[in-house]
Amino acid sequence: MMKRALLSLLAPLSWLFGAAVWVRNRLFDLGWLPQTRFDLPVIGIGNLAVGGTGKTPHVEFVLRLLHARGYRVAMLSRGYGRRTRGFVMVSAAARADEVGDEPLQVARNCPFARVAVCEDRVKGIKMLRLACPEVEVVVLDDAYQHRYVQPGLQVLLTDAARLYTHDHLLPWGRLREPASAARRADLIVVTKCSPGQKPALPLLPHQQLFHSRIGYGQPYAYAPQAAQAVDMPVAEHVLLLTGIANPAPLKAHVAQGGQVSIEELHFPDHHRFSAADAATINARYEALAAKGCAVVLTTQKDAARLAGIEAHLLPALLAHLYVQPIAVDISPNEIFTQHIINYVQQNQRNRGMD
Repeated sequence: MMKRALLSLLAPLSWLFGAAVWVRNRLFDLGWLPQTRFDLPVIGIGNLAVGGTGKTPHVEFVLRLLHARGYRVAMLSRGYGRRTRGFVMVSAAARADEVGDEPLQVARNCPFARVAVCEDRVKGIKMLRLACPEVEVVVLDDAYQHRYVQPGLQVLLTDAARLYTHDHLLPWGRLREPASAARRADLIVVTKCSPGQKPALPLLPHQQLFHSRIGYGQPYAYAPQAAQAVDMPVAEHVLLLTGIANPAPLKAHVAQGGQVSIEELHFPDHHRFSAADAATINARYEALAAKGCAVVLTTQKDAARLAGIEAHLLPALLAHLYVQPIAVDISPNEIFTQHIINYVQQNQRNRGMD
């Protein structure tokens, strides 16, 4: 009864939200709202849903494959969660509250790439090109709904556990646009697939479907500026400290490691840690350590934000704090890679800026 009452409240709100989104998209489709194309390859990587599809590791995947082919690459993001505004270049030594946790993660994991943040993507690309004229390809992070820039190649991600075809618009569901907006994508990737899982999706003639899996690397000891990969010791207890949209896959991975007790301390996605949070984290770690050998495991995105409260964390906790890196494997890899490379090769000297 309560679920039905909630649905009766949320569904009309979703219809109103959907009507507003439809009008906005129609204005772009008709050319009444301007879109800018640039005279260098621009690849957009985004989703229809709110968070949790794994955009950052897919951005890193594309940056690495282009770098391996000799291209000078850059990534532009909004910089969600930062306190600053406007255009900011991101260095590995930056703070998460200055540039956002995800751009900071990309800057640290892909030191060969130029990374910048700007809420206005058109302005951001122009300023990025002025600051870094050597850049040959720009990858846009989470810009599927930012239609003022028209990427030459659009990659749409959707979580295997919640495909956009099985979801609803906000606030009833998690979609920022209706499922029909997938028509703008060139490549569609179903992310976070389990072994052998390959969900199907309806495609238009110009689209191709891919599937990706999360790969977990060797956890390394926490160090804000220069992380060094080391073996995480075998522990009786693990405190899983996360501030991401969906920590369930990480918990499942840790559980595969054997007979280990896992406790979770979960904060909202992009949560800005405070001194009060540090006290909570310290208390949870001390309680767990009293039971036996304990470590704290967090994500790279969370590690970027934990640096802001490092002074408030116990030395013993910091000595037992480890970071879990992840990467993605896209299948079929060769075809996905060829689509990216073909687009870049064919558009190195394209139309000029409209």
